[in-house]
Amino acid sequence: MIGRLLFGLLKGLIVGGLLGFVAAKAGLAAPVAALAYLGAAVSGVLVGLVAGKPIWAKDAKIEAGMKAIVGALLGAGLMWAVRHWLGSVALPFSLGAITNNADGVTGTVGNLALTSFAIVAAVLGGFYDADNTPSAEGDKPTESSKEAAPKARIAASQKTAADLLDDEAEAPAEKRAKR
Repeated sequence: MIGRLLFGLLKGLIVGGLLGFVAAKAGLAAPVAALAYLGAAVSGVLVGLVAGKPIWAKDAKIEAGMKAIVGALLGAGLMWAVRHWLGSVALPFSLGAITNNADGVTGTVGNLALTSFAIVAAVLGGFYDADNTPSAEGDKPTESSKEAAPKARIAASQKTAADLLDDEAEAPAEKRAKR
């Protein structure tokens, strides 16, 4: 479980870091609040699609879609927490080369797109991957067991509704006879 958690954190850091890098290159190194929340929602959607059971896995489209929707909502909520609690933590280095700004943009961890999107996406990725417990090999039916199992859903005896009612009527009489 710790391995899945760390792998999810890494996936989230990559997705959020790339999204923050694109935002910084687009001139939004320190986006206003509305754009920061929108970016966090987008990073939540992207992490929901790739973390845990990814959308391209077999039978995972609905699950990944639900994670993406919830990821958008959680991403916006986590962005509030990051901006609120990490908004005053200054970075010890300049981001001038990353943001195409020669004078050197300095900012706080909670207000820069590169750091805040990465934190939000890493938390969501860690949660989604830690929650995704793969099924054990012993739980999967093998091809031979699939063939041996009957595929009919109808009971072996073909009782009609009238037969079932007769059985219910006889049951109290049998109970009295056994006493």
